[in-house]
Amino acid sequence: MYSRIRSAVCLGIEGREVYVETDISKGLPSVNVVGLAQTTVMESKDRIKSAIINSGFNYPRTRVTINLMPAELKKNSSGLDLPMALGMLISECRAENVSTEGLAVIGELTLDGRVRHVKGALPMMIELKKRGVKKVVVPSDNAEEALMSGIREIFPVKNLRECVEAISKPENAYKVSGAGKNKAVQIYDEYTDETMPDFGDISGQENAKRAVLVAVAGRHGLLMVGSPGCGKTMMAGRIPSVMPAMSSEELLQAAVVRSAAGLDSLTSLQRPFRHPHHTIGPAGLLGGGSNIAQPGEITLAHNGVLFLDEICEFNKHVIEGLRIPMEEKKITHFRKGESYTFPCDFQLVMASNPCPCGFFGDKEKECRCTQVDIERYRSKLSGPIMDRVDMKVPMERVTYNQLSEPGSGMSSNDMRTKILKAREFAASMGRAGYNSDMTASDTDKYCRLERAERNFMREAYSSLAMSPRAYMRTLRVSRTIADLDLSEIIRREHLAEALSYRMP
Repeated sequence: MYSRIRSAVCLGIEGREVYVETDISKGLPSVNVVGLAQTTVMESKDRIKSAIINSGFNYPRTRVTINLMPAELKKNSSGLDLPMALGMLISECRAENVSTEGLAVIGELTLDGRVRHVKGALPMMIELKKRGVKKVVVPSDNAEEALMSGIREIFPVKNLRECVEAISKPENAYKVSGAGKNKAVQIYDEYTDETMPDFGDISGQENAKRAVLVAVAGRHGLLMVGSPGCGKTMMAGRIPSVMPAMSSEELLQAAVVRSAAGLDSLTSLQRPFRHPHHTIGPAGLLGGGSNIAQPGEITLAHNGVLFLDEICEFNKHVIEGLRIPMEEKKITHFRKGESYTFPCDFQLVMASNPCPCGFFGDKEKECRCTQVDIERYRSKLSGPIMDRVDMKVPMERVTYNQLSEPGSGMSSNDMRTKILKAREFAASMGRAGYNSDMTASDTDKYCRLERAERNFMREAYSSLAMSPRAYMRTLRVSRTIADLDLSEIIRREHLAEALSYRMP
């Protein structure tokens, strides 16, 4: 007997629809899986056999052929276990009165018949919804992801027997329904950031706080340089607390990336904050893999913050790999004839000591590094990378008087309020995106300078030996500073502050 069940796999961060065809015919007992099944799928035959028997069903004792179509698509997902097992039961007539019209099934099986969480379930279900699927059977651990997809009827199951009952008697089965995006937004609206660290906890460093304010308002890249213990890591860790709340679209994008990476989609409802160790390799930071490309840290930081602490300790080859993603806001990997494109529109924040010992320029401790050591240490950040970082901020040691007066500076709430006002002002002027994303034509349109300001920038361009890229980025930072002042024009003081962030 023949059966066909819809399912899906996740390639990169995109879901792809798959049909599981099962045919049981006369012949010696065997199970043949065809259709470019990868190792994970081929190994499922033994899992499925034990799951069917331990669930109280009879395992087919004849020839079983399973075709996964389209045949040219790679299938490397354990989520095909459940539809393959269900296809065997339907074809063997063990599951009576079963209708699979408009239905999709996703799930991994254990040997005792339990259904496990599936990696990448959310992008799979989003693709199935686009294909017209109205009902889906998923592992109970993937129920929240299913709600986010917007599929009308969701049957969360814990084992194979529940799956068969949900399909054969849907009126008696437990199901949930509702608009996925609305559910996600509702959860996000109920979330509070009261436990997030606050900039008000940081004593002193008001200049650095001002730089963070400008950087977040325009999503400009930021490099903080200072001696150990001056507060660089504390400053970076508080940046998500001042960023605008994610829109429903951004929330869904973040959930898709986390799901594809095998992380809980709704564990963190604030903007992503990724803090990789400096020993990370190219594949870990940029994404990749040997067979099917997987998202890296820059993709997990999409719509959030990528914090690279001790940036001069990173492998130079890894740092140089950030050039194209920083410009294009996406990265494409090629694996065995397939291309995988991942989004990576992140707020780049870097921190570094001024030298290997960390005390070059410190007023209280003496630096013991040679000039050669310092130059070798700083050479990790090449000219092209530094040219792409809009803002560089020196940080000094906090004095005792500053430390003994906590809460005297800007708090996260104060900073967030200013940022939101600047974003609203920019929107009123016709700018929807971040200033760092302006094209050349947008920069000419929104960053026009008066005669005095043009003369000022002409002198700065020559004296600082600026590149055209650095010049354009300086204009965009000055536009952000003007937005914070709610100013329609860019004044000289805005340009001066923007130029101060590009000083070596």
